[in-house]
Amino acid sequence: MQHGASALTWSDNLASKAQQWANGCVFQHSGGSLGPFGENLAAGTGDSYDIAAAVKSWTDEVSQYDPNKPVPSHFTQVVWKASTQVGCAEASCDGIFDPSFGKAKFFVCEYSPQGNVVGEFGQNVQV
Repeated sequence: MQHGASALTWSDNLASKAQQWANGCVFQHSGGSLGPFGENLAAGTGDSYDIAAAVKSWTDEVSQYDPNKPVPSHFTQVVWKASTQVGCAEASCDGIFDPSFGKAKFFVCEYSPQGNVVGEFGQNVQV
């Protein structure tokens, strides 16, 4: 348990939704089209880029979080106390980066209940 958040449980349903979005290979948020879920995206290249690297990039945003002026971020969704489930997926995608980098590994994670709700940061995010 970090930042006061409990461990998330895996959801096959959310993973299926995440895979649906990842397969489209569009590096932008789904905008709620998959359902009322929180969402984090990451993309990278190279053999060492994996889901752990993606999650680390999200949690490293803690250094930018100001509890006096909270704004939604990847970090705040990962540690959002009210979120209890997560499902993630990966797709291999062309077109996210310059072709010289090769295919990108595109990671999508969906969270339920969604986090980053304006007015609820104080009770859901601890640093």
